[in-house]
Amino acid sequence: MARHKLDSVNECARRGYNLRITCRGCARVIEANAVLMMQEIGRRGGSLALERLEERAKCRECGHRGAVVMPCEVNF
Repeated sequence: MARHKLDSVNECARRGYNLRITCRGCARVIEANAVLMMQEIGRRGGSLALERLEERAKCRECGHRGAVVMPCEVNF
């Protein structure tokens, strides 16, 4: 079994993972489709590191900026 470095939205999408995003303010958890996110980021030009996404993410519930982003397996 090979290990893959999942450090960007593009890498997660290519390897078949979604993203679990947890708000640092209210602990709300969502699962985002990495493929759709990769397509949206691609329109703006480039890739997005998970570290950078953590800094930029803004919670729709509480408005807090900052999150914990991790790859997660796709749940059907």
